[in-house]
Amino acid sequence: MKKQQMRNILFILLSVVFNNLKAQENKQSAFTFNYTYQIPTSDLANTFGDNSAIGASYFSETANNLFYGIEGNYMFGDNVKDSTLFDNISTSTGAIIGDDGHYTNVVLMQRGLDAHLFMGYALHFKETNLSGIYMSQGFGYLQHQIYINTKNQNIPQLDEEMKKGYDRFSNGFSTKLSADYKYYSKKGKFQASAGINYTMAYTKINRSYDFAHQQYYSSQRKWDQLLGFKFEIIIPIHRKNDEEFHYF
Repeated sequence: MKKQQMRNILFILLSVVFNNLKAQENKQSAFTFNYTYQIPTSDLANTFGDNSAIGASYFSETANNLFYGIEGNYMFGDNVKDSTLFDNISTSTGAIIGDDGHYTNVVLMQRGLDAHLFMGYALHFKETNLSGIYMSQGFGYLQHQIYINTKNQNIPQLDEEMKKGYDRFSNGFSTKLSADYKYYSKKGKFQASAGINYTMAYTKINRSYDFAHQQYYSSQRKWDQLLGFKFEIIIPIHRKNDEEFHYF
């Protein structure tokens, strides 16, 4: 089966599920804004150290405690582990020389993003309060790369086109498992959530040639994995709750 056909089938199935959920009476709808501290594992840990992510999501919960939504996150970090990345364009002391003959200052960082559609189930300790454990699984997309910051210095061997031979731009399909505890204050002044998630992305490098090792990249995909610890603020749009809430 072709990839496009698989994507179409997945989209249709998700649309049917979301439409069925949406047809049910909503218990709540909300936006969230979050910060996540992420630890890479597996092959990804060979390239990057720990990173951070900031993002936002929208979700709705139905009367039978099922919830669904969409989220997106921007990833950033300053720990790139490959100290040999520029060996072929640097001096014996590791310095990179610009077109003016002076040493340059090049900074390596991690950049990336992800986006997921998710569905899950909320376990409430009291049916009259929305606080509880929210478990979900998401399906979507993840990308990451080495961001090469030349600080506006003129470095011909690291111009915008040449950077592509070093940045290891990778992307692919991903899935995310999440477990969060969401807390809803009775007076409505404080709604927050904290939890843990695990992201697995089936990615490949979308550059043709590796300048650092002077060879073509393999087309083989690999599993990139991230363990995340998340804190988020919840901004309710609609809540149906038997306990008293105040809206501002």
